[in-house]
This record gives sequence, structure tokens and C-alpha cells, in this order.
Amino acid sequence: MANKQEALNKRGQEYIASLQAVVRELFIKCCEVDGIPPDSKFVVFSDDNKYLPFYNNAVIQLMEAREQYAAGGYVGLTIPKK
Repeated sequence: MANKQEALNKRGQEYIASLQAVVRELFIKCCEVDGIPPDSKFVVFSDDNKYLPFYNNAVIQLMEAREQYAAGGYVGLTIPKK
């Protein structure tokens, strides 16, 4: 049983890490299109930025995945039964 939980945790961590990488790459692309340094602390992208819809979608998927795995006890989080 522990091995199955560990495998699920590892898959969850890998999935979230891959989404984080996608979000980061899309953030950089959005910055490049709008001429913003990617290390800026605060950015506002133009409405016609061609990468913006993809970036927004990736961020939503990342947030949903984090919530899903945290709620289910994945990604190293253990929720004790009462």
C-alpha cells in the first residue's frame, strides 16, 4: 500500500513540476512579445499578446492540479483520518 501511495505522490509531483515548467516558458514568451524583462516583479501583458490565452489556461490548470493533489493528500501532503 505504501508503494502505491508513493507512486501516486511521485506522479503528482512530476505532473505539477511539468505544469510549472510550461507556465514558466509561456510567461517568458509573453514577456518577449511585450518587450518585458522576464525577471520583472509585476507585469501586465497586452490584450493582443498571442501567448496570453495559453499562459492563462496553463496557470488555471496548474492551480487546479495543486488544489486537487493537496485535497487528496498527494504531493507529500498527508491528511490524517479522524
